[in-house]
Amino acid sequence: MIVIRDICKTYKIFDRQLDRLKEWACFGRVKFHRDYKALSNVTLNVDVGTVYGVVGMNGAGKSTLLKILTGTAIPTSGECKLPGRVSALLELGAGFHSELTGRENVIVNGRLHGLTSEEIKNQVEEIKDFSELGEFFEQPIRTYSSGMYIRLGFAVASSVKPDILIIDEALSVGDAHFQQKCIKRIKEFKKQGMTIFFVSHDLATVKAICDKAALLDKGQIIAEGIPLIVMEKYNELISQVGISGHEYSFDRSPTKNLSKSHGNFKAIIEHVSLTDAQGKNASVVISGTAITIELTAKFHADLDNPTFGILIRDHLGNDIFGINTHGLGFRTKKYKIGQSTKVTFAMNLDLGPGDYTISTAIHAEMNHTDGNYFWEDRALAFKVLPDARLHFVGVARLKAQVTES
Repeated sequence: MIVIRDICKTYKIFDRQLDRLKEWACFGRVKFHRDYKALSNVTLNVDVGTVYGVVGMNGAGKSTLLKILTGTAIPTSGECKLPGRVSALLELGAGFHSELTGRENVIVNGRLHGLTSEEIKNQVEEIKDFSELGEFFEQPIRTYSSGMYIRLGFAVASSVKPDILIIDEALSVGDAHFQQKCIKRIKEFKKQGMTIFFVSHDLATVKAICDKAALLDKGQIIAEGIPLIVMEKYNELISQVGISGHEYSFDRSPTKNLSKSHGNFKAIIEHVSLTDAQGKNASVVISGTAITIELTAKFHADLDNPTFGILIRDHLGNDIFGINTHGLGFRTKKYKIGQSTKVTFAMNLDLGPGDYTISTAIHAEMNHTDGNYFWEDRALAFKVLPDARLHFVGVARLKAQVTES
């Protein structure tokens, strides 16, 4: 088990280089710096073989935590125990020498990981093939693009077959083809029992490949557990920050206090319903049939043209379909405090069989980061049954036609 106990990391911030010299000259008796606490009492217990996601906004402390795990940064206090060999893919180009070729950097990194000459020789061609760098593998890496850096970095970090693999937001730089290739390798490692720490802003990927996740904010863990629930908490955290960067004040409505909802509650959705083609409330519908989703909203502040939206997710929490009035070009009304309204979305339910949920939102402009009035995760659950007339697989029911000539 990986044990991270009460990790703290404090950096000294000097406004001027001269202040650093002054503090050194007086042997620290006079303080010329201010303390910045990047991590505060972070504690985690991670089972071997777990793919563990770490998410958070920029400056939350994610990279600092991973640097401590890799040994490139020393905690101010606390301890971490990582059994086995650790390999990491951190900042772009970290661990590479710009004047060396890709091949030469692979050899140097292999030495640093403690591999023998024979082991390095056996893996060089495998790394070259996986990175798909071709003739650039023999060129100095100062000539590489950011995507080529990541191809080489991931190929090297994953090729040493570590017990613990740490990836810090690097895969987002690569193209879609290479991202899929990396995720496939991560899943293979997961089956082999490797422990993986994965930092990413791609919430769908975190939900898809991680067993557990933690949400960092201002150096502290504010949520940990099932990725779906942690991602919902992250979504709430993002919604608290407006364009100006200021946090919204939370004024919860006295008439409703839902554990799954968040926002400043200037408006709330009091009721959500799903009806079938006959206008009857339904929790089970047939794939391909017409449905309507109706939102009943009440306003606790005067609002002009707020956006109403819905988001359908599958049973794994993957986003399947989301739409709102702003994206549809539909302008809503000007509402007064105490007023209510009903907004209806009508569509054909062209989804595959399975269990789904509907999340609802009221916000300003295009999305909830522009001003979050109300967001409720999993406001309604429903089941889709197969259509006996059409057999297909997947979650999308596309209108396909076949011809032969």
